[in-house]
Amino acid sequence: MKKTFLHIPAVFAALLLCLACSDDKLKVIPKGKMAKIYAEMLVMDQWAVSEPHLRQTADTSLIYEPIFEKYGYDGEDYRFSVEHYMNDPERFSRILRTTSEILDGRINELRELQKTQKRQEEISRFVTDFVIG
Repeated sequence: MKKTFLHIPAVFAALLLCLACSDDKLKVIPKGKMAKIYAEMLVMDQWAVSEPHLRQTADTSLIYEPIFEKYGYDGEDYRFSVEHYMNDPERFSRILRTTSEILDGRINELRELQKTQKRQEEISRFVTDFVIG
């Protein structure tokens, strides 16, 4: 009976150790969200480059922080996640491929929107010319 009670502190210590370790795992951003974050970061980079007054003053931690917050993370979570995924290059590569697919999809959406707007402008000009002409 006494031996059973002697194991309780050891089990409790092991449980605390597991909880402490799982805290780090909670900071790892899931692969899908990581790909979305990268996609938004790349878009943000292009926006910052296109704004001459931002090129010299843009602090990446300031422009990326709202992206991290949107997904419920912060810069530390991001850095921790990058370190985590860099330990498995194949998994990191899949994240980057997913990021590329997200961006390609968004580009295709924007192209379709542009085509639709162009058609609407052509119809508007036709109707205007028909009514006025």
